[in-house]
Amino acid sequence: MGFASTAQGTLSPVGWAEIEGFARNLSEFCKLHVTPDHVLTAVMEAGEIRLHWHAGRAGVRLSAQNDEGLQNLRDTLGYLLEVASEGLAAGLSWQEGPSEGQPPPNFRQARVLRSDRISPGFQRIRLAADALDFMARTGLHLRLLQPRDPAQPQWPRLAANGRTVWPGAGQLHMPVYTIRAIDAAAGWLEVDIFLHGKGPTCAWARDARPGDVVGLTGPGGGWLPDGASLCLGGDETALPVLARILETLPASVTGEVVIELGDMADRQALRAPPGINLHWLRRGRDLPLRRAFVETVGRMRGVSPGVGVVFGGEKSDAQTIRASLKEDAKGQGQTTVAAYWTASA
Repeated sequence: MGFASTAQGTLSPVGWAEIEGFARNLSEFCKLHVTPDHVLTAVMEAGEIRLHWHAGRAGVRLSAQNDEGLQNLRDTLGYLLEVASEGLAAGLSWQEGPSEGQPPPNFRQARVLRSDRISPGFQRIRLAADALDFMARTGLHLRLLQPRDPAQPQWPRLAANGRTVWPGAGQLHMPVYTIRAIDAAAGWLEVDIFLHGKGPTCAWARDARPGDVVGLTGPGGGWLPDGASLCLGGDETALPVLARILETLPASVTGEVVIELGDMADRQALRAPPGINLHWLRRGRDLPLRRAFVETVGRMRGVSPGVGVVFGGEKSDAQTIRASLKEDAKGQGQTTVAAYWTASA
């Protein structure tokens, strides 16, 4: 893969044991290679991180498709360094790039263009912003930054070590949502919000009006799942990402999709490759989602090992599915299971 943007920097002081701790954390998210001469290379959807450690100092090279992708890598690097050893990221410095106090390159201020109730449970918000090309690939999700005071919003800024610094507690509500659709040339993207409660984002979505201001950062959350055969599933909270994946997949991909809804009026007409079968479940009437999904994956992998899996939904469902699939993970395809919400006790 070729990269159009790079950043060079140093991390000092740092011990090799701290680099090893960082590497263990990083290996949970991406492909990682460490050589005997202390060179660490990590390849992920957003780009590449390379560290070369010697005598208490590490040279750092980041590579990405664009400057916005470089910022995602800076933030990933800084966060995982802090997880490995508190205060470690303070030793990062960069040869060039955006200056301290500036907005992060992957931040955009956006305004609402339109807001539509597309079904009883979903509100679709179209947002306009400049230079959205970087949001079109490498990640399916973004952070929707809702300021406490829209008239005087406080947005993120860059620290001296290149990391994003967020404003004080309560200044921004920052949930993660799927980029449901995007037309970078026309300068807009859309998010579908499931109106499942009384939280701040649901309230904002119900009341959103043209001209309302929000912030965007991203993209994140990975890109399309690998594999010629896939099993996808989830509840209402996963419907936007499942829809985006299905309409973006190559036409040759085959598979099964299992989606559970509480109200079948929220069912959507999804565009998918011809070899993919859609199964809609009614919550409380049909087979429970976790059972239906695990059984579907089992049938598919019994016939064709290597089937890729993507699931998103309630935390207990995700935990059950993750544990079930982990028992028989050897030799199987990529598996991504995410918890999007937690049921109240």
